[in-house]
Amino acid sequence: MKIKFYALSLVSLTLAVTIAAQTPGGVSPNLTLWVKSDAGTATTGSLLDTWTYVNDGTKSFTATGADRPSLVSSVINFKPSVQFGGGVRFMDGPTGANAPIAAGDDSYTVLVVWQSNTNSAFQRVWSQRSILGFANDACAFSTWDGSAPGPGVYGDETATAPFSHTIQRGYSVSTWNISQLNLLNQATGDLEIVDDRNISSGITTLNTDPGGTPNGAALRAISTTVHRIGASHDGSGPLNGDIAEIIVYDRSINGAERNRIFSYLAMKYGITIKTNLLSSAGVTVWNAAANSTYNNAVFGLSRDNGASGSGLLVNQSNSIETGSGNGTGQNAEGNIVLSNPSSLDDLDFLQIGNDNAALTESVSLDVPVTATGSKRLAREWKVQHTGNVGTFDMTMDFNGLTISATGSIQLRLMVDEDGDGDFTTGTVRFYTPFPYAGGIASFTNVTLNNNEVFTFITQTAGILLPVTWKNFSAKQLNNDVRLDWKVENNANASHYEIEHSSDGTTFERIGTVSNITNDVTYEFLHRGVLSGVHFYRIRQFDFDGKNTYSKIVSVTIKTPDFITYILNNPVMNSSADVVIKAAKPGMALVELWSANGAKLSTKQQTITAGSTVVPVDMRSVQPGNYLIRLTVGDIVQTVQFVKL
Repeated sequence: MKIKFYALSLVSLTLAVTIAAQTPGGVSPNLTLWVKSDAGTATTGSLLDTWTYVNDGTKSFTATGADRPSLVSSVINFKPSVQFGGGVRFMDGPTGANAPIAAGDDSYTVLVVWQSNTNSAFQRVWSQRSILGFANDACAFSTWDGSAPGPGVYGDETATAPFSHTIQRGYSVSTWNISQLNLLNQATGDLEIVDDRNISSGITTLNTDPGGTPNGAALRAISTTVHRIGASHDGSGPLNGDIAEIIVYDRSINGAERNRIFSYLAMKYGITIKTNLLSSAGVTVWNAAANSTYNNAVFGLSRDNGASGSGLLVNQSNSIETGSGNGTGQNAEGNIVLSNPSSLDDLDFLQIGNDNAALTESVSLDVPVTATGSKRLAREWKVQHTGNVGTFDMTMDFNGLTISATGSIQLRLMVDEDGDGDFTTGTVRFYTPFPYAGGIASFTNVTLNNNEVFTFITQTAGILLPVTWKNFSAKQLNNDVRLDWKVENNANASHYEIEHSSDGTTFERIGTVSNITNDVTYEFLHRGVLSGVHFYRIRQFDFDGKNTYSKIVSVTIKTPDFITYILNNPVMNSSADVVIKAAKPGMALVELWSANGAKLSTKQQTITAGSTVVPVDMRSVQPGNYLIRLTVGDIVQTVQFVKL
């Protein structure tokens, strides 16, 4: 055998390395300020000392003494918030050349995730302004004090003459908002006020100069002398509320950029924006038009934290419309919490929305034949799954809802696999909660595929539904694949048919396993599997013929060009039937050896691509242990067996 060595001569090598940075929605040009409550915070107790920029670790907001706000955990979708209690609590950020907006700039963007506990007070959320007083206010995210046009309005306070207050967009008390102020350098309609409620229906556009004076550079007289969150320069106008995130660009952003940033914030904080949700690369991960029936209380699991992503990782989530910051459900809102995804990799997304139907149970709505007579919730949820988040846990809060179930056996998560919302057609699978306690149904190892629709059976009325699949896995064992599965509620089950596919679409039955009452764990060995990707599913049958499918699992097999095994081990007749599975045709040398190393027979055998059965004559050998040695090209394999 000849061994070749390869040498690489390096004459000159120049590497140009570009390191991409994470930015909100992947929008990076002129990003000058980005702080978020789940990063860059340093506290003494719960009081926030510094809040460091995500985009520039050399810059921070700081506070001291009693002026410090509090950092409180699990306030919005399992994320913390910075809380300002309405007193003199504020933080100061970099000024001068380090201020986010250059002095005199008339074009900039501010985005804030915030809430206020009052609508009847003047409050300063974020500002960059002069210390010279009211006449030189500029570039401020503020709420108004209750007089006209208030109460309960917010906007940009461009009060530098001749400009007017432009605080015109309403808000609700103790309600989280994603809000954007987009300042444009033009004569009229130069302020866009955008939030999660109007981004899909029409942006509020205002004119900061009623006289129509062309704004021009520096006319807003933005200063860089004071940069503060939570209060005015003199401590007045304190914020009584929370801030989760602030993003500032020293330019106006366009609509496509806005949609990506809003998508990032909506997925992170469980806030519905009623429009498409996009990844940082602009890929649609929730299609508002295609899912228009289900475009309510949209939330899910997300990861977009690659080198040029959003730094987004949501591995536990609920909608703020139905739940709270720590996942506790709002009474009678049917709050769903998703958590513990098994395979949440970069650019994996699973988003869920509902059809806003009533959270009441009915016996007249569609259910599969296997569940005839069961009661189910009228509301349905739709899934858009991008990538693969794996299995996950789900809880459903039934508190405040009138349902008949009194225990786990009477509840089911019911999934319509064809996604048409008709549970009488196609394949439907079920999950049983373990446990159902305190009004909370907990489901583990749940899989929801793209476009599937689900709801909840709330009373089975003693009907024997198909088994509940707890888990199903496939793994390689040498040249074989071992399938393991676990079920629950299998008293009415007859047997399991194991199906295999090479493409994930066309399946064929390869074996059957009988059900054993009270036995919930099963296994099956698929012998002699060739290289490549293999897909498996299990079809479970009841005694009455009703059946359901498990999820599909896959395994990638890496093997030599051929594998072999004895079909009839132990051998009880005149020959040992050797199976050779080969990736291509060829010639095999088949040798029979005794356990003590004596060669007993030799034969040449032509093999085909696929399976070839080679009988080895055993009539003249005594009972005992033997092995067969097969050589194909320069590859040798042996297999042991017993003759009885």
